[in-house]
Amino acid sequence: MVTLAVVLGGIGSIAAWFMSNEGYLPGDAMVRSWSAQKDRAGEAGTADDNWVVGDVAVRSKDDAVTGYGIAAGQDGKKLWEYVPPGRGEICGTAEHAGTGAVLVARGAAGGDVAGLPGAGCTTILALDAKDGRELWKEEAKPAKDAFGDAVPGSAPTLDARGDLAVVAQDRRRPEPDAQGNPVRQNGKSDDVTLRGLDLRTGELRWTAELPDRCGPQSVSLGEKRVFAVLSCDAGGRDKREVSELTVAAFDRATGALAWNAPIDDRRPLDPKTAVGIESVDPLVLSVGAAPDNPATSNPSASEAGVFVPFDANGRPGPVIDASRDKGVINAGDRMQTAVAGDRLYALSGYWQKGNHDIVVAFDLKTGEQVWSEEMDNPAPALAVLDGRVTVLNEWSTQAEAITTVVELDPDDGEELDERHFRDEVPGPVGGMYAHDGRLITASQGGGAPFTAYERW
Repeated sequence: MVTLAVVLGGIGSIAAWFMSNEGYLPGDAMVRSWSAQKDRAGEAGTADDNWVVGDVAVRSKDDAVTGYGIAAGQDGKKLWEYVPPGRGEICGTAEHAGTGAVLVARGAAGGDVAGLPGAGCTTILALDAKDGRELWKEEAKPAKDAFGDAVPGSAPTLDARGDLAVVAQDRRRPEPDAQGNPVRQNGKSDDVTLRGLDLRTGELRWTAELPDRCGPQSVSLGEKRVFAVLSCDAGGRDKREVSELTVAAFDRATGALAWNAPIDDRRPLDPKTAVGIESVDPLVLSVGAAPDNPATSNPSASEAGVFVPFDANGRPGPVIDASRDKGVINAGDRMQTAVAGDRLYALSGYWQKGNHDIVVAFDLKTGEQVWSEEMDNPAPALAVLDGRVTVLNEWSTQAEAITTVVELDPDDGEELDERHFRDEVPGPVGGMYAHDGRLITASQGGGAPFTAYERW
């Protein structure tokens, strides 16, 4: 009888382990609530983006912008779809959504003119998140230089939050500077612009006065300020010795310049350097070379770069190195980092007979590592949701199927919950949201654009 009890106990343990890992054990599972209709197949591009605006999840791809209902009873139902007319396509998106609307850019197929990237991305439009109707649009002709040639990389950069839309554009042609670096040199006054518009009407609220010989390369909206990474040519009123990248803050209400600061306070930052705005409240930049395809490539330690926080007056804080003692943080992938309060949370990946990831937390005020927690399996995505560091995990170091979600305490990294998905999460994951007690994941490329899960 004792032997039989031991055998039955072993069988029960194996069954429980199997049920837990497959998402069939109550209290240990995540079950799919709904999945939006599968999207057209395609690879992720510059227009591939997603937002949750109230009770609508919005997906952008190069061929369409689509809204899905996520309120109770809607179960991811397609509510609307905006398709660019003719042979046009979506060629740019705002990082954030505003109140009840999303901001995108539309252009000719490929967003190019005469094969020059970004030259044909010329129309900006705001779409109502509830029904997809066009609230307003602003059209412009492709940027051309003094010789009548199209200017590459002149597509606008956008952002929206609350009732404000921000449009930044640098239409100067890149030319070699004294050091041979391709920089955007001084042009006409209207070649560089940074404007604030009413998100619902498109009415102009302000036009910022940019620092001399500087043009915006990226822009992001905070609660009180607008932040922009600027490419500044040598010379001018500021008497710069060489061209460099800077970061500037503008008043959100008036567009007035608050400050313009060097990104590297030791030496001018090469204009070719990849700089991303990781966060705006507080301001954190990622600085360094980016992989060719951030969605699928991992940077080497030599190109990993650094994270630079700034205080409210534009003073840089302690630099955080993306190359760790064990692993590298891929700042080029939006799902690898998150900023909440005075902490930066990131996934540090390394290879050792397969992919591995460590969740690391940094104090932005000191630059010091606060805690780290190694995941049992590779982690393709991280976000801070409902006050918890939420991490998706794959099945194993040799498989990419996303099967587990782990929640960590943001203060000390203690594991608060671990649950297993009954159904594999569609990937690659391009967004994670908490909505009415459910976890919503957004996938890139083809497949279901949004999927909702609930605890069971």
